[in-house]
Amino acid sequence: MKKIPAWLLLCIIALVAGLALGFTNELTKDEIARQEVAANEEARKKVMSEADEFVELKVPADSGVDYCYEAKKGGETIGYVVKATEGGYGGPIEVTVGIDTEGRITGISCGGSNFSETAGLGAKVKEDAFSGQFAGMQAPVSLKKDGGNVDSVTAASRSSGAVCRAVNRACEFVATVGK
Repeated sequence: MKKIPAWLLLCIIALVAGLALGFTNELTKDEIARQEVAANEEARKKVMSEADEFVELKVPADSGVDYCYEAKKGGETIGYVVKATEGGYGGPIEVTVGIDTEGRITGISCGGSNFSETAGLGAKVKEDAFSGQFAGMQAPVSLKKDGGNVDSVTAASRSSGAVCRAVNRACEFVATVGK
C-alpha cells in the first residue's frame, strides 16, 4: 500500500475544514443579521425611550457614523438616535446615542457584536454607572482627567475615552442634520 503524501493529506484536511466553515457560515448568517437588527432596535429604544417611531435617515459614507434615525413621538420629531463606532482598548466599541432637539444627550448604549473590552475593566463602559452619566449633557463631552465632566471607568481610560469620542462624533453629526 502506498503512503499518501503529507502535503496532500493537509490539503484534504484544509479543504474539508474550509467547506465546513463555509457551510456553517451560510446556515447562521441570517440569524446573526436578525440578532444584530434586534440589538440595534433595542439600543434605539433604550436611549430614546419616549419615541414611538424611528425613521432612518441617509448617512453619507464619510460621516463617521454608522446610522442615524429620526426619533418621533406622535408623528413629531423629538430627537435623533445615532450610532458611532470608535476603537477602544480591545477593539471596536459601538455607541448608540440619543440626542433631543435641543442637543441634549438623552442616553447612550455601548456594546456591539465585536465588543471585546477587558472583562471587569473596559467592559464596564456598558454598565449604567458609566453610561448613565451622559444623560442631560451636551457635547463636547470629555473625561475629567482631560478637564471634562465624565468620570472614567477605573483603569479603563482608553475605553472611556473611546466612548466620549463616539458620543461627540454622534452629536456633531446631528448638528449637521437638516443643513
